[in-house]
Amino acid sequence: MKLSSKSMYAVRALFNMAYHGSAGPSKIDDIASRESVPPRFLEQIFQDLKKAGIVGSKRGPKGGYFLTQAPAEITLQDIVSAMEGATTLSFCREESDLPAAGEQVTSVCVTAQMWREVAEQIDGVLASITLQDLVKRGESLGVRREGFNEFIYII
Repeated sequence: MKLSSKSMYAVRALFNMAYHGSAGPSKIDDIASRESVPPRFLEQIFQDLKKAGIVGSKRGPKGGYFLTQAPAEITLQDIVSAMEGATTLSFCREESDLPAAGEQVTSVCVTAQMWREVAEQIDGVLASITLQDLVKRGESLGVRREGFNEFIYII
């Protein structure tokens, strides 16, 4: 299975939001700059993520995108499914590939069943990793966090 650029960038962008995000929404330009992703491509990705209910948006000067759930509740499976569709669609043929009662078993039947098992394993791995896991990994690797961007006045 080869994941598209959209899936790879979606995971990176959502990690970025979870890792660098504050209480407010994140701007596409900020994420695009930190991740070296074209903002227009990121906009398309965020539209798919919004349709899937993973992010929400807020308009206005302090607007942007925000996670609709805690990072511990968003899995890589959620993200990849929003970008690619169900894993089984990438691997498997239709259920009709399996023989009906009394029909002869063919190589298509054997391989279709095997690909379904592979897809289930991949789904299991993707479902076991959350954005929070990636945040912890980023912290342990020493990824520099973006600092507070507002003015601080000291008297």
